[in-house]
Amino acid sequence: MSLTEDKIKNLPVMEENSTAIAGKDTLIYVALDSAPTWVLLGGQRNNPLSRKAESIDATSKDSGNYSTRLSGMLSWTMSYEGLLVLNDEAVEILENRFNNRKPVFIRQEYPDGSYRTGWASVTAFDEDHSYSGVSTLKVTFEGKNGISDVQKLSTTPALSTATSTVSKAAMTDVSITITPPEANVRTVVMADGTRLYQEVDYTYSQGTLKLLKNGAMKDHLVMGDNNITITITADVKLTYKLKLTA
Repeated sequence: MSLTEDKIKNLPVMEENSTAIAGKDTLIYVALDSAPTWVLLGGQRNNPLSRKAESIDATSKDSGNYSTRLSGMLSWTMSYEGLLVLNDEAVEILENRFNNRKPVFIRQEYPDGSYRTGWASVTAFDEDHSYSGVSTLKVTFEGKNGISDVQKLSTTPALSTATSTVSKAAMTDVSITITPPEANVRTVVMADGTRLYQEVDYTYSQGTLKLLKNGAMKDHLVMGDNNITITITADVKLTYKLKLTA
């Protein structure tokens, strides 16, 4: 007896009471343009965010035995720690902004799709090439003005249309609309398991996902229906059915 898709959908699911989140699913993105189009920073291992307030001494002679402190100006920093990925577009953006002493617009996205955004200066860009390990990269961001509060997605991510048809003889780009537009695309995977790469095989900005006809898509389609998996958050995966005809 084979395990069908319907049977898989009906398998029991354990109730989860934990509100903890997996750090591996919190990701940093870098703005490619003013839209903005968000590009994932490759090779991520850790991305701590630190927010601080200056400590102002307000102690006087009548303060008693303890000093009095007030909160002053707020500041924030973020670090990126990960593998050094060559030809990674987001890494190239960061290096360009560092070399030209220009701020970069970044997005820290949590597993449920909620996110913070902020402008920051790239104040450190450190490569490490250990004899006995992989090459790594550490980048330090220091905020320019504030970082936003956590922004939640306005609705549950969904596809406006879940199917379309393309012709093998006259291949075209495939445009897919995702709502809400502030949702991000984490991965796009073809039916055969091939992962597509942003700005090479597809583009995505403000709710419009475009599978490029000259990208890897055309080499991994079979005649008939092809189910393409689009990951939006750690838990939301959308299926787009693309039919290939002669």
